[in-house]
Amino acid sequence: IYTARKIPIFVILPSSKAADTFSEDLGFFLKASAGAVKYFTPYNLLPFNSLSYHNETAANRIRLLYQLTADETPPIVLTTVDALLQKLIPKQELFAYAELIMAGEETDRDALVQKLVAGGYTRSLIVEEPGDFCVRGGILDIFSPLWPDPLRIEFFGDTADSLRFFSAATQRTLREVPEAVILPAREAIIKPEDMEEIIGRIKAQAF
Repeated sequence: IYTARKIPIFVILPSSKAADTFSEDLGFFLKASAGAVKYFTPYNLLPFNSLSYHNETAANRIRLLYQLTADETPPIVLTTVDALLQKLIPKQELFAYAELIMAGEETDRDALVQKLVAGGYTRSLIVEEPGDFCVRGGILDIFSPLWPDPLRIEFFGDTADSLRFFSAATQRTLREVPEAVILPAREAIIKPEDMEEIIGRIKAQAF
């Protein structure tokens, strides 16, 4: 029955603990198909601190939202009432942001860096968690939420000469890839051309 479906199944549970228990039970009964069970996590937001949330949670949500429309096999999605009450990034915004980088193709590195900043990435000395990026000469490291490991792009002039995933812990190469998709690190994409309007809204709320 599961393999014959054409659309995802959503299971809404009362809490994260209930979702964990249900996920274990479902994984047991599905056996080989257990990897198709996904958990759409809610943000654990504190009162008066609604703009602060964990990078891993943000990465999990962005990745699943993209996979729901990009993957061929529809998953079983477990989620909670709290998660359903929180706003989501519009589908068109997510897909408009998604950037396909291909080895051997011309890529504007500076424009890509600006795009990372607009997508909520944080510039750091080394990438350690989803949402980090680092620039060192002709090398651009990006930890995109879509992948379990960070991506290293080596530029030769305006060309993405090579792409490879590496370990965030050891910084050693894991494997080379011909292409990779970069997703936003946050569910709010702030474009430079929108900054003036956003600042105006914030000022208006302050009075």
